[in-house]
Amino acid sequence: MEERRPLVVLLGDSLLMDGVAVSLADWQLWRMIRLDIDALDIGECIGECMESLDPDLIVFELDSPWSSSILSLIKDQPGTLLIGLDLPRSRAIVLNSHQHLTQTMADLCQVVQSEASEKARLLKGGAATGRNETMDVRGTQD
Repeated sequence: MEERRPLVVLLGDSLLMDGVAVSLADWQLWRMIRLDIDALDIGECIGECMESLDPDLIVFELDSPWSSSILSLIKDQPGTLLIGLDLPRSRAIVLNSHQHLTQTMADLCQVVQSEASEKARLLKGGAATGRNETMDVRGTQD
């Protein structure tokens, strides 16, 4: 039985997305689909398209006019990682949707404390400059 390869969806038809598609084309570790988001009815179709594709990762440009619609996928598809490309600042921002059940205020406080502790741990480990948190969209560590 062939192992399932993760699915990466590239959204957009910009020159940047052309470069991403070409750069990732030779990787055999995943399957890749490119969607021209401008041709889609972003309001309804993006959720339906992503639900039917069930991608593991979605790459999109943060400064696109429809990027806020993509962010709704964090709620709708919690297992999908989103990578927003911020070309003016040469960085890729990874958005994940760690979800926590917070039925009480104590639950919420525990989540906040846990996330704050994790951030503090990262800062002590040398990420205070942000160097370990972003990657240049050209593929080099910033």
